[in-house]
Amino acid sequence: MALGFGVYAPAGISQEWPAGHDRPGHGLGPLALAALVRHYRGAVLSHATAAHCLRLPVPPSLEREPRIHLTWTDGTAPAQRRGIVSHRSPLSRQDRTGRYGIALTTPARTWIDLCSDPRLQQTDLVILADAIVNRPWRRGTRIDGQDTIDGLSAAVTRAGSVKGISRARLALQRTRVGADSPAETRARLALVDAGLPEPEVQVPADPSDPYTPVADLGYRDLRIAIQYDGRHHRTAEQQAADVYRDDRFRELGWAVVRLTWLDQRQGFARLIRIVEKAIAAGR
Repeated sequence: MALGFGVYAPAGISQEWPAGHDRPGHGLGPLALAALVRHYRGAVLSHATAAHCLRLPVPPSLEREPRIHLTWTDGTAPAQRRGIVSHRSPLSRQDRTGRYGIALTTPARTWIDLCSDPRLQQTDLVILADAIVNRPWRRGTRIDGQDTIDGLSAAVTRAGSVKGISRARLALQRTRVGADSPAETRARLALVDAGLPEPEVQVPADPSDPYTPVADLGYRDLRIAIQYDGRHHRTAEQQAADVYRDDRFRELGWAVVRLTWLDQRQGFARLIRIVEKAIAAGR
């Protein structure tokens, strides 16, 4: 099986990814990618290819990227080869990691590299950064994210003047810990871009209650709780939890705004109107 110009792997090598990991546009599995990187000494997977391995929320155009991106860490690289995009960029050990036995750039460095991709808008870059620093749920508790805001800032400093670094600095200023989905980041940015105050992330209904439900976004002064109902909210168990959560907020005098994919498609215009009216009414 051809992995690139003059590079081959056994025909029967598995192309399967772990459960829940979508198949990338280039079609290679982790074993084939590991073989490819071992062949090109001094190189690591980077850019869109590394983002897929790290399960970062890139737009569909990058998720379907048919080419494989390799960065030569000593700053040299061969000419472009069929199916492979070669990058030249010296990388410190702090900017390299491994996943599925594959050498690749860290989440922070991958994000910085993607800041140079014209297919990504500034909002996309904030979504990526939010995903990297988010502390996801596992077995009912929050765990450490893939990096921290300080870690992203340090990676930006190490990167120096690489292409896209100005976009990275701008995105870093808008990065927040606590966005559990790209839609939550988009809703927050839509409010700010509309000239409204920035909502808090992960707002408890009652901070004094250790079992209090939490809103995805919220305005304490306006008593507005904002929830985005994604796909996982469709289960009966989650819907019951959502009813309890919303009732508790309302019991404490909060207005609850539940958002869906339709709000996202419309640029969260309904949410913007609600917040504008609340501010005008001096709620």
